[in-house]
Amino acid sequence: MRKSMISAMMIVSLCFLLAGCFNVKSEPAVNSSNVNGSIGDESPSDIFASDSSQRGMGAFSFGPVTANDEQQVFEYSGEEIRIPFKVTGMDKDVSSDFGLLVFLDGVSQPYRIEENNGTSSKEQVMHKFYLKNEESKQFDIVFTPVIGQKGDKAGVVFATILQPDYEPEDESKTNYGIYHSLNATLPQEIYFKSDIAGTSKLHSYSEAAVQDIPEEIRNQAETIITDGSSDYLDETTTIELLPEDPGSNSISAKIGKAKLKFRIYGGLETTYRTTIFVNHIPVQIMGSDFVETVLQKGKMNTVELELNTSDLGKINTIYAVSVVSGKDYLTNSNSPLKTKSQLLVNES
Repeated sequence: MRKSMISAMMIVSLCFLLAGCFNVKSEPAVNSSNVNGSIGDESPSDIFASDSSQRGMGAFSFGPVTANDEQQVFEYSGEEIRIPFKVTGMDKDVSSDFGLLVFLDGVSQPYRIEENNGTSSKEQVMHKFYLKNEESKQFDIVFTPVIGQKGDKAGVVFATILQPDYEPEDESKTNYGIYHSLNATLPQEIYFKSDIAGTSKLHSYSEAAVQDIPEEIRNQAETIITDGSSDYLDETTTIELLPEDPGSNSISAKIGKAKLKFRIYGGLETTYRTTIFVNHIPVQIMGSDFVETVLQKGKMNTVELELNTSDLGKINTIYAVSVVSGKDYLTNSNSPLKTKSQLLVNES
């Protein structure tokens, strides 16, 4: 299988053409997508502040089972889609723990796992795996699309969240370090031969303030360019979740409401769909299932959001994942993207 090597700081993370591989031992490392927060917002020493032991964190491979390196096309004709899938642990010292997410046309897609013996899991957004070295599991990912209509061609992406069970010990330790880093396969394709089943439809939220990318961010980006051959902001998309208080290291909620901002900028002129996750579960914000933003060269989109936290406990984890939608999955490699995980503290 052909492989492409991605190197960011001191991590070596492999992304197979049709599968994914996450390899994290004790070396300092960052999210392989290199968009885990704003440019330069964490120093190398900060990245591992939440893991002072520097213990191994596992290595694993994952992806659809395919006969070749070509993009696979799966058809939807009114029945469930079934995609053969395989995960394998690759660390002899520690368990490789990760959660698996599926995104269809940019939105979070619930799915179930059907084993070869016919046993089936419940349908949910994230399934967690705890794999020993060389332990493999092969199964079918089964789902009925939540989005799509007859004649559409949509990308389906499989993404993993590293060590999803991790959460900071208390409110004073807000840094997740490399925990919850995202890695993903390149997209497969779903061809819709019929409209999706059911009458419920997902709703998008698209109200955003559009402005020029601030000079401060442009100056930070210039420090990344070493040979003057390209514009970092033209090639790389960055996403952020920001607390209402810009000086805070966590997002706080009062009287059952949390106010925050979502920012996205840089990269190709592309439409992204962004899902907000709390405790690894998608949540509705502003009465919508996801945020939809259209990028423009040199512009930053800022979305003001309010989250209902009345059903949450005191300490929670929040992050956002942005995935390209429409035909852009064929040409845009800056997808999916994940913000850094943050504490969401529910003060009431």
